[in-house]
This record gives sequence, structure tokens and C-alpha cells, in this order.
Amino acid sequence: MTTILIKSAQIIDPDSAYHGRQTDIYIKDGIIESMGSDLEITADKEINANGLVANTGWLDILSYCGEPGEEWKEDLQSLAAAAHGGGFTHMAVLAGSHPLPDQAAAISALRKAGEGLPVHFLPLGNITQQAKGQEMAELHDMAKAGAAGFSDGDNPISDSGLISRLMEYATGLNVPVLFFPYDKKLAPGGRMHEGVQSTSLGLKGIPAVSESAALEQMLQIASWLKVPVRVVRISSAESVEVLRKAKSAGIDVKAAVPALNLLYTDEHLESFNENHKVLPPYRTEKDRTALWQGLSDGTIDAVMSNHHAQDIENKAVEFEYAGWGASSIQTVLQAMTGGGRPDLNLIASALSSGPRKLMGLPKVSLNPGQPADITLFSPTAEWVFEQSMNDSKGVNQPLLGKTLKGMVNGTVVAGVWHANPAAVKNA
Repeated sequence: MTTILIKSAQIIDPDSAYHGRQTDIYIKDGIIESMGSDLEITADKEINANGLVANTGWLDILSYCGEPGEEWKEDLQSLAAAAHGGGFTHMAVLAGSHPLPDQAAAISALRKAGEGLPVHFLPLGNITQQAKGQEMAELHDMAKAGAAGFSDGDNPISDSGLISRLMEYATGLNVPVLFFPYDKKLAPGGRMHEGVQSTSLGLKGIPAVSESAALEQMLQIASWLKVPVRVVRISSAESVEVLRKAKSAGIDVKAAVPALNLLYTDEHLESFNENHKVLPPYRTEKDRTALWQGLSDGTIDAVMSNHHAQDIENKAVEFEYAGWGASSIQTVLQAMTGGGRPDLNLIASALSSGPRKLMGLPKVSLNPGQPADITLFSPTAEWVFEQSMNDSKGVNQPLLGKTLKGMVNGTVVAGVWHANPAAVKNA
């Protein structure tokens, strides 16, 4: 029997009877047994949470891991450590390059490899064979093996016939396909957002229409089939408006925005910093503002890390040839507090309840009788993100060396308290 007593945490969970109150939480064998003020209970582990916020555990919708095949970029242990440092208790993971996760065996292997780590891995399988966007992968077999969803990562699917078949098939499986709306044919050779900055820097651009047009196509197909659709990596003001109209029309669409797109704009590429070469690209301040508005009014349902660790060989090169992606799972909270300083309710919905709804997972809450799945954090603590605190193997961390606002103190996963080493160091 393991017991934990969290003292004086501010509960932020609209589904909790204690929402907005400063409350003790007593956990026994992984279950919240009681909550209330000044609980007089002895526990194996007592945590002073005065000044800290307790949310239901955060869930990341899409992170990439190099293992198996490119473990030197990121392995499962380093990814789990970085995700834990970022406050996540669950994460949907697209793992492996050799082989790619397009068969049931890869899903089973990830489930087994994730046992005992401080974060619950939710395996993602490729949507298409070898992520080539041509033939549907073995979705049924992967779902039976425990796939939580399907994604082709950086490889968008443009074939409308395939998109329609995938939507219908995924609806029957009750497992989401995470569509990435991006028409590459509208952005040949694109390296950043198409606009004033790309022209100034002499780089080929990725126009916002390459995203919004693909999104329109997907939504029209979903409306025709009367099926749900899940889209990730939304980055433009045009796409936010497309989503807003679709939701008003009754289309069952849920969407996620990468955290870094809430913080940065294309102006941050002036120095050709390869760590800012991400997909989708940072766009303009108008786009960033629209993304925040969409998140605030419910047009966008969730914030995702879009984590893709790279090694020095893929980043310490000319911008034109650098690999896509940023190591970002550890700093999602800080990207949000730095980008818009959102209220606590927005953090809770964007990182916990919103991602669960998008992924079709059961609702969790901070109430007695519920599993103890908790993220404990300070929204105001300031600290410097030093290299010694970087738990990811990725060298492409845009926030490294910067003073950040917001600190994750730890998580409760499966009845075990996991303190964040960075919080301990900065205590």
C-alpha cells in the first residue's frame, strides 16, 4: 500500500467539486481517497503544495521518438524524462524510423517498452504504409494491439479518396486519425512562412493557404460523410476561421495547435536559427493572435508539443538543409505562459481535458474515487532553462538558456509521485 498526501493545492478542474479551492488530496494505492481542508492523515509521502496548482494530468497529442532506429536523436527513456519534466502524465507517441510504426508488432513493442516509465505512452501507428500517403496501413490490427491513434507525422495525406476512406474506417474503429492539413504542392521547397520575412531572407515560403485549403478539403469530406475529424498542427489565422465556421455548421471537428506557434512568429527566423525551423512554420503576429483567440473561444481544443528531437548533424547546418522540428515537450507550459499568459482554466483545458476529448479518451477529474492522475505546477515561478536541466537528447531546444515563467513541480502517475528535478534544483 502506497499513500500520498498533497497539502494545500489550488484545484483547477471544472469537473471537480473542489474547483477553485485550496485543498488537500489524499491518495491511496493510486486512487484519490479523500479531499478537503487540513486533512489530518499520515501518508508515506507528504507534498507541500502551498502556492501550487493541481490539474488532472496533462496529455500530449503527438510527439516523435527516434527509437527504434534513431535512438541517438531520442530514445523512450529520454522522451519520458523530458515529458515528465514538462508536466505530462500521458503522451501519444509516434515511435521509430527503422522500422516505422505501421504494423501491430510496433504498437505492442512500444506498449511493453513504456512499462515502468514516469509517463504513460499511448502508441500511435502510421496512417499509411511506410507513411507514404498511398496505401492504408493495418489500422485494424494496430488498434487491436493498443494503438491510441494514427498519424503520418510530417507526411501529409492529400489524396481525397484515401482521406474519405480513412475517416470512415477510423470511425468504425473508434480510434482517431490525426490529420495534418498541409498541401505540399502549394509550397514546393518551402522552408518558412511565405510573407515579408521569407522574401527578406531569400527563403522559399510555405503559404497559409497550403494549410487552410487542405483543412477545407478535410472538413468538406467529413461533412459529406457525417463523421468526426481530428486535425493537428493548426498554425494560421485562415485555418482558425475555417474551423470556427465548421464548428458553427455542426461538423464534429477537434483541433490542436503546437505550443511554439503560440509563442513565436516568423520574425524569429531573422538569425537563421535552425532550432526555429519547424513544421508547420511560425507565421505572423496576426496568425499568432488568431491562434490564441481560437484557443480561448474553443475553436481550437488543445495545445500539443509537436516534439521532434534532432541531433547536431541535422541542425548545425545551413538553414536550407536543416531538419524539421524542435525539442519542445519539456517547455509547453512555458511557451503558453510566455506567449499569452493564459488563465489557469485555459491551461487545464488546453493540456488536459481538451487533448482527452480530441483523442476520445475517458474523462478524468480530481474527485474522491478517481484515479490519481495529477500535474502539480506553479504558473508564476521564474527560472533559467540550463542545459543540465534538458532531459531530451534533442539539441534543437529553442527555449534553452532563456528565463522562463511557469515550473512543473511534479506529477502523480499510477499512484507514484515523480518530482521534477528542475523544480528541486530551483527550489
